[in-house]
Amino acid sequence: MFSLQKQFKRPSGMLGWFIGKVMEFDNRKINNWSIRQLSIQNGERVLEVGYGPGYCIHRIANRYPATLVDGVDISETMKETAQHKNQKAINKEKVRLFVHDISEFQLDSVEYDRIFSVNNYPLWNDQKKALVHLYNLLKNDGTLLITVQPRGEEERDSRAEQYGEEISEALHEAGFKDITLSFNDVNPARTVCVKCVK
Repeated sequence: MFSLQKQFKRPSGMLGWFIGKVMEFDNRKINNWSIRQLSIQNGERVLEVGYGPGYCIHRIANRYPATLVDGVDISETMKETAQHKNQKAINKEKVRLFVHDISEFQLDSVEYDRIFSVNNYPLWNDQKKALVHLYNLLKNDGTLLITVQPRGEEERDSRAEQYGEEISEALHEAGFKDITLSFNDVNPARTVCVKCVK
């Protein structure tokens, strides 16, 4: 069980590839919901934290062809999977994929209009440090969106509400403003989406 939990955090090898497929199927509904909440404008620069198998990046690149999309994930296996899914956009230099811890991820002279993360926030090693870092990566008035659906032992509606409160407080401490919460009653558990502005 411990090994499986480790795979969900940092998928690797064949089992990691399979975990990625499971995540893509399980998260599809909340991924699409999160993309809608982002209100992306064609031509913006977007960053996804924890891109997994690359589903969201693929959707955004196809729907907003003038948008530049970067992704950062800690799994080399997920990079390979996402790269395969997004190869056309990568070839056109519309998509870039990186393997890094979000707390230390940095590109020179790049600021994002929108940054988002779906079902990845609970896996971050240092959430407070990561949020401060994301604040610095955003343009002024840029949007950050974090979606979490409690899983495993946390799989209950009340935990989604707790996540909403915890993330909102952490965002406030990191300097974000206009923090709003949305909930989606989907299986297997209620999902929270926290949206804010720099």
